[in-house]
Amino acid sequence: MKKDDITCDPALIGRFFDRELGLDEDAQVGRHLKNCLSCQKELRENEVISTLFKAGLDDQLSQIDLSDIEPRLLELIQRNGVPWWMRLRNIFVSKRFLVPATATAMILLFFSLTRHPFPVSEGSAIISSFTGETSSLIILETPRSRQTILWFSDDK
Repeated sequence: MKKDDITCDPALIGRFFDRELGLDEDAQVGRHLKNCLSCQKELRENEVISTLFKAGLDDQLSQIDLSDIEPRLLELIQRNGVPWWMRLRNIFVSKRFLVPATATAMILLFFSLTRHPFPVSEGSAIISSFTGETSSLIILETPRSRQTILWFSDDK
């Protein structure tokens, strides 16, 4: 049913109770609640559930002794020590290791790229070539080894 342009919606009433609505929507639901008995009942049910939940939670928390948690945790840490993976992580994350490792990597990269220049392949020299109506022949010679290469292409 519609009242004040708001549809009776339990989820909307729940969001109103939890204060999750915007100002305009909150005001509309507030006006709607003044006239709608079913939505008022839904809001009261949310309040009862919330009160019961808080009471149960407070009861459970009062039964827990929190005073000895810190000493027990410290004792546990001292007894077991710091795990190996945490010590290793601390070493690698620390500036004592990270700065020298980065500098070493940069130096190695610099020298590996500048020390050995990339070889430039030398092209072959064309000694002679012949192109006919149906085929082509190219004679190449390599500069260093002076090898002769015959390249024949059939253009059919």
